[in-house]
Amino acid sequence: MSELPASSETCTSHTPALRGDCPSPWGEPLARSQLKATPDDFQVLEIMGFEPSGEGEHLWLWVEKCGLNTDAVAADIAQRLGLSRQALSYSGMKDRHARTQQWFSVHWPAGAGTANAGVWSLGDEWLPQDSPNAQYRVLKQARSNRKLRRGAHAANQFVITLRQLSFIGAATRELLDERLATIAVHGVPNYIGDQRFGHGGRNIDQGLRLLAERRAGQRRRRDQRESIWLSALRSALFNRVLAARVSNQSWASYLVGDVLQLDGRGSFFQPTDDDASWPERLGAGLIHPTGPMPGAGEAAVHDAVAALEAQTLAPWQQIIDDLAAIGLPNQRRSLRLCAPDLSAQWLADDSLRLSFSLPCGAFATALLASSIDLEESPHALFAE
Repeated sequence: MSELPASSETCTSHTPALRGDCPSPWGEPLARSQLKATPDDFQVLEIMGFEPSGEGEHLWLWVEKCGLNTDAVAADIAQRLGLSRQALSYSGMKDRHARTQQWFSVHWPAGAGTANAGVWSLGDEWLPQDSPNAQYRVLKQARSNRKLRRGAHAANQFVITLRQLSFIGAATRELLDERLATIAVHGVPNYIGDQRFGHGGRNIDQGLRLLAERRAGQRRRRDQRESIWLSALRSALFNRVLAARVSNQSWASYLVGDVLQLDGRGSFFQPTDDDASWPERLGAGLIHPTGPMPGAGEAAVHDAVAALEAQTLAPWQQIIDDLAAIGLPNQRRSLRLCAPDLSAQWLADDSLRLSFSLPCGAFATALLASSIDLEESPHALFAE
C-alpha cells in the first residue's frame, strides 16, 4: 500500500492539522538536553502490581531487551519455540532504543505435545538479532492461569539520564531543581507523546487515509497496523482538548460536567453533592479530570466540559463521526499525570539522572518536556 507524504495531516484541504502545540502550565523549558544518547540512558522496568499464579496453561517470561521493540521480541520468541505469533502476548509496548524489562506470556499448556513444553534456557545468554546492538534475554519464567493482556500492568519505573544539558537564557540548576520539585508535587499535563504519531505524523496520515477510504466504501486488505493509525487520530484529538484546558488553567481542576478518574486506575465517576471528599482528593492528586478519546456512544461529560470539548473538536467532527462509525468506543483519559516519586541526581554539570514511576499508558516524555527541551539521538527517534 502506498503511503501519504509525511506532511499531510488533514482530512480535507479545509480541515486544520490535527497536531498542535502542547503547552506546559509551568512555562517554557529551562534547559535543552539529549535524550537516549545510549540505550542505558533510558531504562524501563515494568511493574505488574501482581505476580503470576505459579500454575496454569500460560508460561510467563521475564525478558530484558535492548535495541528491539516489544513486538519484535514476541515474534522472535514464538519462532524459537515453534509457536504461532498469536500464542505470544504482553501488557505494554516498551521503547526500542532503551534497556527495558517486562513480562511476556506464551499460551503453552504443559504436555500439549510441544517439545520441551514449559522450559526455557535461563541465564546470561543474550539472543542476538540482525543488528549487533539488538538483543534480549530471558531472566526468569513462571506459570500462570491468565494470559497477559494489553494494559494489564500497573506502572512503569523509569531511570533516564539526560546528557549534554545546557540551560536556556537565564535559567540555572537551582531553577530547574525548583521546576522538578513543582512537578513532583503538582504533576504535568498527561499529553500523549510523539511516539504515538510516528515520524513526521505518519500514523495520523495513514489513519486519515483509512477513514477516507472507508467513508468512500472502498474495500482494502486488512492491515494489522490499523489500530495504531486509529489510536494516533484519537490521541491527537485528546491532546487538542488537553491543550485547551492547559490554556484556560483547568487541566488539574474541576469544571462543571467533568468526569473524574482515580489515579493510576481505569475507574471513572462523576462527583455528587453528597460526596464531600472528592475536592480534597483532587487537590492531592488522587483523582483527576479527564479528556476524550473520541468514538461511538454518548459522552459522559455535560455542561461546561461538554461545551468546551465540542467547541475545541468542532473542526474535526468528520473524523470523530468516522471513528464512531467504525465502532471504537468513546473513552476517557486522565488530563493530569503525577509522579510523586520523581527524584533528580546531577551526575555532572551537563548530566542529570531522573527516576520516577508512571501509570500504564503514560509517556515519560510528557513529564520531561515540562522542564526540558528534548533532542533525541537520530538513531532513537520514534524508535517504537
